[in-house]
Amino acid sequence: MTPPIPRVVFDCVVYAQAIISDRGPAAECLERVRAGELRLIWSDYVLQEIRELPEKLPTHLRVTLERVEIFILAIAPYVEHVLHIPEIYRNPFDPDDSHYVNLAAASNARLITTRDGDLLNLMDESRPEGRDFRRRFPDLQILPPEKLLELLRQGIPD
Repeated sequence: MTPPIPRVVFDCVVYAQAIISDRGPAAECLERVRAGELRLIWSDYVLQEIRELPEKLPTHLRVTLERVEIFILAIAPYVEHVLHIPEIYRNPFDPDDSHYVNLAAASNARLITTRDGDLLNLMDESRPEGRDFRRRFPDLQILPPEKLLELLRQGIPD
């Protein structure tokens, strides 16, 4: 029997990096999704954040709405779209990032991949917020793309 495919939530920064460059860890994480090594989860909120990237990123990066829509269409067949996401957690560092934790919880994803310090800080058990997060979500890991790739090379434990 083959092990289940790990479910993962990417935050908007990971998508942005993959749109900007097809080289690098973020793009490789998406390739792992396309290869069936990961099951990517997103929501309407995540899609809206991706669609707002052209407004937020410097113009020299050439991230246009057209480029974003082509990107979304290319990865959509590999993504599970979750519609109902109860708000069970509020990130004390940045409430706007709470959705990623709630999406992971609603979809039974055990991984969130990000470069956002306000999400990564939730894994820091030297902080009271990190200890509380780990107590509430002991099976959820928040890690940058490089660490996700390292886990895939080592074989993600159940």
